[in-house]
Parts: sequence; C-alpha cells; structure tokens
Amino acid sequence: MPGLSYERYGLTGNPFRELATENLEDVAIFHVDQDVDQSLRAIREEVFDKENRAVISIIGELGAGKTERLRVTEAEAKEQKAFAVYFDVTEKTPAILRGLAQEIGKAAKESGLIKTFGGPAWARPMAALEKVKDEKYDAAEAGRTIARALNETAPSFLLLNDLHTLIESSEIDAFVKVLQEVANGIKPGVLVMFSCYTSYLPWLSVNHPAFAQRINRTFLLTRLKGDEAALLLAKKMLVKRVVEDLDPTYPFDSDAVTLLNAAAGGNPRRLLELADVVMEYAVAHRAYRVDQDIVQSVLAERRSPSTEALLPGTKPSQPSLAPQVPSNPQPPQAAPSAPASRPVSPSKPPVPTYRESDPQ
Repeated sequence: MPGLSYERYGLTGNPFRELATENLEDVAIFHVDQDVDQSLRAIREEVFDKENRAVISIIGELGAGKTERLRVTEAEAKEQKAFAVYFDVTEKTPAILRGLAQEIGKAAKESGLIKTFGGPAWARPMAALEKVKDEKYDAAEAGRTIARALNETAPSFLLLNDLHTLIESSEIDAFVKVLQEVANGIKPGVLVMFSCYTSYLPWLSVNHPAFAQRINRTFLLTRLKGDEAALLLAKKMLVKRVVEDLDPTYPFDSDAVTLLNAAAGGNPRRLLELADVVMEYAVAHRAYRVDQDIVQSVLAERRSPSTEALLPGTKPSQPSLAPQVPSNPQPPQAAPSAPASRPVSPSKPPVPTYRESDPQ
C-alpha cells in the first residue's frame, strides 16, 4: 500500500508495523506508565542514591511489557551514567554464565572501566568466566565475582530478560545458584531485575527456594486500562504524524479504542497487532474514521483458532503460550511439598496469580 494512502489520517505511514519498542532510542518515547511503574521508579531512585539494594522480578504474559520495563531501566541508567548490563536469556544461548560474563565485560569496556592495559580487581576473574565451557563451574565463586563487579561499579543494574527460558537449559540449576550468590553479595547501589512468565515463579519457589526467598519485590504487569491503551496508540501515531492539531488517537474514535483493547485482552502487543490490521483495513476501504463498526468488521474477518481468543465474549480454541492473568488476582496457593524434577513447560503452565508482593 503506497505511503500516501495514510495522508487522509495525517500520517506518513502505518505506525503499528513495528510492535516492539525494545531499543533504547524508542523505549522512552513509546512507554506508557502503569501502576507498577511508580514503584519501580522509586526503587531505581534508591539505587541511584546508593540508599538501598534490591532483587526484583517482573512477571506477566507474552506481550505484557516485561522486556520494556528492563529497557526503561537500562535507558535511565545510561542517562544517569550508571553501570548497566542487559542480557537476553534465549533458547539459543549455549552457555548462560559465559554469555552474561561477556556482556558484563563488554559493558565495562564501553564505559571505560576496563582498558587495554589494566583494570579493576574483578576484571581478571570476570574474564575467566567468559571462557567457561559448560555448567560444571563453581557457581558460588561465579556469583561472588559478579556481585563484586556490581558493587564496585555502583550504582549498577543487572537486567536479565526472559529468565523462564532457563527451563530449556542444562545449566538451570548451576545458574540459579549463581543468582543466589549474587543476591547474597550485592550492596546498596545495586539492582538485579529479571523478567519471566507468571508460571515460572512457583517452580522457582519449589525447586530453588533459597533464591526465591531473596527476591525482594515481585511486580505483575496487569492489563491496559482504557486510557492507557489510548495513550499507547497515540504515542505510536505521534512519530508518524504530519498534521498538527488532530485528536491524539485520530483516526480511531474512543469506541474503537475501547473495542480494540477489549479484543486484545488489555495486552499491549496484541493491541498493536490489531491496530495494525485495522489501520490497513481502513486505508483499503478509504474510511475517514476508524469507528466501532470498522473494528467489528476486522474482528469478524479474523475469526480463527489464533484470534478467537482475542475476541470479546469468546473462549480460545487452544491455550495461549503465555499464562493468562486474571483481572482480580488472588494470593498464590501454597507450594506442593514434593518439587518437580523440571519446571512446567510454559505451554501448559499452572496459573498462579501474583501482584506486587513483599519477599516470600
């Protein structure tokens, strides 16, 4: 579709084509504050001022904004000239500890802490961690090395994305012990933050209670409210806007935004996916306004096993890959007495519920 087709909406193109806002240049522009963000901001300020230390988990379903909170923290840390290490735990990561050590070394070099000749006392043992070959390493010593690096570079931030992916790694037991030792060793001025699916924490609590008990705060990312959904759409369109003095959500009217958010279940990623399709539909049909009728037409055309779960009043034909968070979460149930040998797969998770909580 030619770019000029969007001129009727005062836009240069479809602003919803890029779903992720995970790079540092865009994250501050597109981020929409929710209730948890005020608490996260207060914790970051305490770390910047070296008044406190913390281990935090950010939980939620796929597309809820977990990675974005880590990126927001990273961007703010870099703006404050603080030491920040962001690391994706992916299924393709062959050695988690080695990859993390390499990221710490890279961040230290970029910030000038490690030079060609010489460096801090923790640099040499960190370099040794960059060469570990498998999970048969001294997890306690590795954790102490990382904690020492974070303490000596404070204020510092260790940000681990998608920790639930560890279920696919043979390194899971060793690496969790590393994190436990890091949690034991960090001092005021250090923040360790990780994201994971909601279903991962119960398994962690059962199989690695020593580390789980060191998590100071757990934040559940809840569904977007109506005004938050409207603000997200407005922010995405603002960067493509060429006509001033328009309603921030134009061409979407308020009823259309409400219906889109309901269809997306308040999930930011699904909201943007649907907005993308609706925008294309509106352009193709030469509509001058995206109203409730247009949204309903798109939703009707998209009835399939993957989209039925997005439609208001329908039940999904198959389970979502990520756990669904109820609108009124209750405290988690007591953990079973006998731990499982391996974490439950995210495709069939138990669905415990959390809100922002104190240490277990």
